[in-house]
Amino acid sequence: METLPDEEQRQQHLVRMESELFKQYKPVLKKFTYSQGKMLIKLVNRECNQSSYELIRAFLGSFRAGFWQTFGGIFGVTLKTEWDPQNTDAELEPICVLV
Repeated sequence: METLPDEEQRQQHLVRMESELFKQYKPVLKKFTYSQGKMLIKLVNRECNQSSYELIRAFLGSFRAGFWQTFGGIFGVTLKTEWDPQNTDAELEPICVLV
């Protein structure tokens, strides 16, 4: 992103990348169960050290991050879920390390 010369080209690049990501992963993600979706959000946090909400906000802006947070909230999922290897995710941490 930083190598692109101006803001317009950065925005075009983001739109193009978002479109490609949706095209590639949407069919797979649509088949996820509720619990698999919640686990994906936690694993993204574990790997990136940022919540899914923060990542969406950084790339797509606060409005769209808020939209996806609200959309998840309708189904009882929050994008701000964090990985907690000491308590709630203690059973999953060894599995993640092995994988």
